[in-house]
Amino acid sequence: MLTSRNVGVLGGGQLGRMLMEAANRLNIQMTILDVDNAPAKQISAHHGHITGSFADRTSVRRLADSCDVITAEIEHVDTYALEEVEGQVEVQPSWQSIRIIQDKFAQKEHLSRYAIPMAEYRELKSNTVEELEAIGEELGYPLMLKSKTLAYDGRGNYTVNSKASIPAAFDALKDRPLYAEKWASFKMELAVMVVKTKDGVLSYPTVETVQEDSICKLVYAPSRGVSETIDKKAQKLARNAVAAL
Repeated sequence: MLTSRNVGVLGGGQLGRMLMEAANRLNIQMTILDVDNAPAKQISAHHGHITGSFADRTSVRRLADSCDVITAEIEHVDTYALEEVEGQVEVQPSWQSIRIIQDKFAQKEHLSRYAIPMAEYRELKSNTVEELEAIGEELGYPLMLKSKTLAYDGRGNYTVNSKASIPAAFDALKDRPLYAEKWASFKMELAVMVVKTKDGVLSYPTVETVQEDSICKLVYAPSRGVSETIDKKAQKLARNAVAAL
């Protein structure tokens, strides 16, 4: 028997599909807002799903009318619509948190206020070759030029190997709002899934992610050859970052 509360989800992509699989096992009904053949809808037969865009204010309001709680499987949603409906339904994570993480530069600025360690970065205010050349002199090469918004799965990033590659970087990222990040040399990328509840912050075991073209291709769980000291540092960093939101 399904639970009486209905969870509305903004987005029905691969993460939404995994969320739907978990909800099915727990007998939790979910309503998906996305295109007709979204992956999450493919494994849920009920007819209450909404066809539309999770970035469309009217569609978000329709979802709010049909559920008790709204969550999101992707950050690129209409947070202003969520702000409007939060008195009608519970919104988790909050629209304030989602709005912060929509802008990767704003996210870095926010986390830095909580002393979360991260690679050094600089905002581009005029998006000129001269400005990035000056930043390159400061941060060194190579560096990563990144879009503040709509950047995920390797999109919106460009490796600037030297001053000579700056024009190509601007051509690739066009007129987006940008920031530059100091190159971080690392042996392994670790990830920690974190759950924040009203009572505290919990985390899953540390895993190792293998990237190809800035897209996660393989995950090792547990991570390979990671010391207890490093594992504890990764866990603490992840929990502190989420607790800051």
